[in-house]
Amino acid sequence: MAERGALATLRTEARPVYLPWVCCTFTMGILIPVLPFHLSDQGVGIAATSLVLGAAGGGAIGGAVLAGALTHRLGQGRVAVVSLLLMGAAVASMGFTGSVGLLVGLQLLVGVAAIGVMLSRHTHLTSSVAIGLRGRAMALMGGSMRFSFLVGPAVGGVLVDLVGFRSTFLVAGAAAALGCFGMLPELRTPPSTTTEVARGSGFGVLMRRHRGVVGRCGTAGFLIMAAREGRMVALPLVGISLGLSPSSVGGLVAVGTGADLLLFPFAGWIMDRYGRLWTMVPAYSLLGLGLCLLALAEGPGLALTAGVVMGIGNGLSSGSLFTMGSDMAPEDATAPFLGAIAVMSDAGRIAGPVLVGVVAQAAGLGWASWAVAGVAALAVLWLLVVIGETGGRGGSGPSAQTTSVDAEEDDRPSENP
Repeated sequence: MAERGALATLRTEARPVYLPWVCCTFTMGILIPVLPFHLSDQGVGIAATSLVLGAAGGGAIGGAVLAGALTHRLGQGRVAVVSLLLMGAAVASMGFTGSVGLLVGLQLLVGVAAIGVMLSRHTHLTSSVAIGLRGRAMALMGGSMRFSFLVGPAVGGVLVDLVGFRSTFLVAGAAAALGCFGMLPELRTPPSTTTEVARGSGFGVLMRRHRGVVGRCGTAGFLIMAAREGRMVALPLVGISLGLSPSSVGGLVAVGTGADLLLFPFAGWIMDRYGRLWTMVPAYSLLGLGLCLLALAEGPGLALTAGVVMGIGNGLSSGSLFTMGSDMAPEDATAPFLGAIAVMSDAGRIAGPVLVGVVAQAAGLGWASWAVAGVAALAVLWLLVVIGETGGRGGSGPSAQTTSVDAEEDDRPSENP
């Protein structure tokens, strides 16, 4: 009966959360192969192409705090709708220009829009899903993003072959805008009831009252994302250094992605049933172990094993950062808190690849893999010693004490839609 109730609750979130989130991530997935090919077709060089492709990440970092503040003030649904329409317009416009400057600007808007959708939907789940179901809800959010990034690039490539770049960008923009239909009921609710807390609180309150929690959770996010993204750079580079063909390197990465997709439902169930640390500690330990194996790889066999081990670890971690952020979010500044954590996590997303590049240049790819493995180990220690159990399951870390009262309150069904 409990599982049926959990599934029923998740089904009610399909329209307001998972539909807009999938539309957002599917659009971004289409851009993965299409935008570089469009730039190449326009005669843009590698350096300028890298600048355009990296601009979305800059937009996400720059827009996270603003998105959190607007979600807090204007309401979750309104921010999601504006973000999806902004993404749709920006992506649809890409097919009408080859200007690097304009494309950088459009990519910045895509990054701002993506973080707006993510934060608004994350805040919605935090306020509407009981803590005992939160792991599965967040794992589904993470798993749906992985699925979109697997399917979206394939769809984008096919569309370019069939209808050309301009029409492909228009379809991708329309896909983003389609997600707005999921928030129509929320738009009919007055702002005073869609904003999660009263006026007078927000980012200022967050920094005055909750700097310690922001620092603890944000540092965890930074270390975790640095290890995750460092792995995504180290794995293909090691494959190339071993003399593997492009298709073999792609297969090496795809094996890990397949493990991701298979394991995310188990990740959410374990987090809710036994506690957050029961997935996060094994997940990031496996990620570190895979990186150690990658550092030792002298042939494709061990590199493949490393990819599988890291894929299993990353699959077990699906939704874990979303869940930890929701567990630790203060009720008087939930959206600003999640925005601040997103900034620190995205900084780790940049730091991981930079670490691989710097260490590989100085000492070789093997030492770069060891360095990222060290970051993963530090993340595990931080979770055990500083964060502790955040799901109200009797953890002994510092955050377990601060979340126990919230856990009792969140176990009651929410009255929010």
